[in-house]
Amino acid sequence: ILKEQETVTDIMPTEVLPAIDGHGHRLPKDWAHESFKHMSKADTAMRASDVTRGIGHTTMATGVKVTNDNDNRVDKALRSKIGQTTKLKSLLEDSVDKTGVEIRKMQAIKKHLEEEQSKVNKHLSCNLDRRGHRSLRPTRELANDVPHKELKRQTDLLQETDLKLQSKIDDVGRSINKLKSVKATLSADLTDKVSALDLDNKCLDMTANDSTYGIPQLPNHHTAGLPFGWKKNTSMGVDEALEAHRQAQKLRKNAFHVTNQRKRMEKDQHDLLQSALSHKVSEISRLRDDLQDQLAQVEDEISKATKVKKKLEIAIQDKMPPLNLAKQRYMTRTKRPSREAIHDEVEHALLMQYNELKDVVADLQNKLNQVNDHLASLRRTKQELEMNIADKSKNYKTDTHTHAMAPSRPGTSQTLNSDALSLRPSTGSTAKMLLGSTI
Repeated sequence: ILKEQETVTDIMPTEVLPAIDGHGHRLPKDWAHESFKHMSKADTAMRASDVTRGIGHTTMATGVKVTNDNDNRVDKALRSKIGQTTKLKSLLEDSVDKTGVEIRKMQAIKKHLEEEQSKVNKHLSCNLDRRGHRSLRPTRELANDVPHKELKRQTDLLQETDLKLQSKIDDVGRSINKLKSVKATLSADLTDKVSALDLDNKCLDMTANDSTYGIPQLPNHHTAGLPFGWKKNTSMGVDEALEAHRQAQKLRKNAFHVTNQRKRMEKDQHDLLQSALSHKVSEISRLRDDLQDQLAQVEDEISKATKVKKKLEIAIQDKMPPLNLAKQRYMTRTKRPSREAIHDEVEHALLMQYNELKDVVADLQNKLNQVNDHLASLRRTKQELEMNIADKSKNYKTDTHTHAMAPSRPGTSQTLNSDALSLRPSTGSTAKMLLGSTI
């Protein structure tokens, strides 16, 4: 019809036909033909308009249907997306909260480890002080005895424990940094989810009330990724957080194991060392008492030997006058005249007296010399005993003080509650369960 209308329009004259006479009169057939053409043109235009109106009504109905379908599709997609985002938002909020709890727990265990390390360092300092104090014992008392060995073993144990605690503190510090990094990533994702959820809700609440005519142009928009990647990134972040939680829980359990083991070992070593020092102090006291008893016996023997010495000296002194008298008598008789110088019974008696007295004095002198030698030996022994007793007394005081220098006995192992050592599996399946069909 439109083509016919265009054809009729093309064949219609655009100018009035010239008159057939000089007064503007036309032929009757031209006059009728002109009217026929006008009616035909009007009929063609009306039919074309009717078709156009029909097409317009159809187009408008189609447009309404397309608009309604698109609105329903967009609303459905927005509601689905809002539901998915809400689930992801809830999952992220739960993960962020749990990560915050884990961070606080790890900070608490780090503080606990640092306190334990401080105690170990104090005990190590006390151990070194005790070893230094025992090194001041007299030279004769510097024995590689049981307390010396136990103090050395305690030093090694405390140094090894200090290294273990420092290693665990470093591990906990790295775990805290990891948890903070994971929390920051989850928080950023949660912030984006909240913003996206707010924008999608605004889109859902929008109504078509802008009647400005014209086809609006959409700005260029770069899509960051596919929906699957969007969901997968959040799921991976949550799974990473759950893995960090598991590692933190295992680390806390191991840290408590180390501290409890430290207390048990240090308590056992403390008991061994204190027992060794107690036995050593008792041994020193017993040995000192034995030395003092021996010293008393030596002093008693010195006293007896001194008395014998005095008696021997008196006996010698008593024998000296008769001996000297016998000598003087003999020497006096040697001055007799030659004819009187005979070996008579007097001379024989004098010589016998002199020799007997001389032998007695010599024997007494030998006995006196022996007694003097014994006295010298006894006095030297007495001096050694006194020095030994003095060293034992000093050593007794030293080890008694060393025993008293011991730090307080380590307490019993702590009982850990299920919250502190929760190792229940938190795998990626939890995230999938929470997300449902969105993952």
